[in-house]
Amino acid sequence: MTTGSIWSQRRVVAGRWTLKDVVQGKPFGHPSHPPFVHFPSALLPSALIFDLASRLDPDLTFTRAAFYNIVLGLVVAMFAAITGLVDYLPMVGGSRKKIIGTRHLIAQLCAVSLFALSLLLRTFDFYATQTPLGAMIPAVAGAVVLTIGNYFGGTLVYRQGMRVSTDL
Repeated sequence: MTTGSIWSQRRVVAGRWTLKDVVQGKPFGHPSHPPFVHFPSALLPSALIFDLASRLDPDLTFTRAAFYNIVLGLVVAMFAAITGLVDYLPMVGGSRKKIIGTRHLIAQLCAVSLFALSLLLRTFDFYATQTPLGAMIPAVAGAVVLTIGNYFGGTLVYRQGMRVSTDL
């Protein structure tokens, strides 16, 4: 089975929608990528807030909250990545949308990688009452890169009109 056959125009769900249509959110009348991106965009930077709180007031609750925010943020980021790729892959190569989309993709991959590294470093000291600085540094960098990636994503929607349609 090739990638092209997966995205063929054969009807897959309820005789009306293709797999691509379902992943893009057409049966729901709303693009599927935006609902998923809000969770990592909130959970991952909020982990950094819990990290800072743990540095000011050492408490296992803060370090665990940060840990689980990163875990949940990374899990939901996988769904955001899948739905985002479905929108990204058919873009015309060399177009302004594809260039901005590529920047968005690279920034988000870097941000997720930095938070994954931070998560890995936290697992070595799971019972710490203060988040280790070694785990906070990738989280700070990840939050900055995530913000840049979100800017590119916003530019795609609000300036380039990506996936803005009334006929979903």
